[in-house]
Amino acid sequence: MNQAKQLRAKITAGEFVAAPGTFDGMSMLIANQHNFAAHYASGYWTAASRLGLPDVGIASYTDFITCFAMLAKLSKAPLIADADSGFGSVVNLMHAVRGYQDAGIAAMQIEDQPFPRFCGHSGHTEVVSTEEMASRIGAANEARGDGDMMIIARSDSRRSEGLDSALERLAHYGECGADILFLEAPLDNGEIELAGQKLSKPLMINAAHGGFSPILDPGEYAKLGVSITIYPGAAPLTAMQAVDTFYSGLAQGSAQLSDAQLYDFPSMSKMLGMDAAIAAVQSHQRGTKD
Repeated sequence: MNQAKQLRAKITAGEFVAAPGTFDGMSMLIANQHNFAAHYASGYWTAASRLGLPDVGIASYTDFITCFAMLAKLSKAPLIADADSGFGSVVNLMHAVRGYQDAGIAAMQIEDQPFPRFCGHSGHTEVVSTEEMASRIGAANEARGDGDMMIIARSDSRRSEGLDSALERLAHYGECGADILFLEAPLDNGEIELAGQKLSKPLMINAAHGGFSPILDPGEYAKLGVSITIYPGAAPLTAMQAVDTFYSGLAQGSAQLSDAQLYDFPSMSKMLGMDAAIAAVQSHQRGTKD
């Protein structure tokens, strides 16, 4: 069963899915060690890790698909991937849908922001008309064809139009063919629970550390009626704090770190395939000598 079918089967069966954010090859290899039901690739963290730039639409489709195709190839679980507002017109969006599907991505997230778009947990959020977003969903479904990749419709309207409008929009997006409905930036548990009660399609929530929404354990989200929760920022923010701690110490003349602060180097090398590569070289050398 391909990864898109795996994710669809889990959601259809009512299984709750918690997906950690993966932002580069190393983070994906580490995530693979923990048997998650899915992994998530964020636009914010792709722009940050690949380009060192803000999540304001500068990162292109090429930037995204290059990174996400690599992550999908490495991932042992279905990969859910961000596609911003579709990278341009509906023609661009349809091209992106085909590209994501060919890359083996299990679910593609499209939002109702205009261009340029901004991180949903930043200080600025705008949305296009419901009709324009409905057109995007229709185009995505047309481009997907008989493929298994799921279409996630995200609304960023909670902060600009209020919760009622956001839920009305999401309900309409579901009627237009979105498989999963993503309410961005709900402010408390009550709003999440109401969304779970009112929406007939599976609900997705963004547990963005440092953002506007409450950060809950996976089981707590499940009790509120959520089907998928992504945790996109926790791993990269943790990693950046560790990087800053080391750089700060080194700038002050200290290169010392405790074992507890370091991922085990031999384990990292093995995970990357270093041991297998050395063994292959040695085996070939023995065969040549024989």
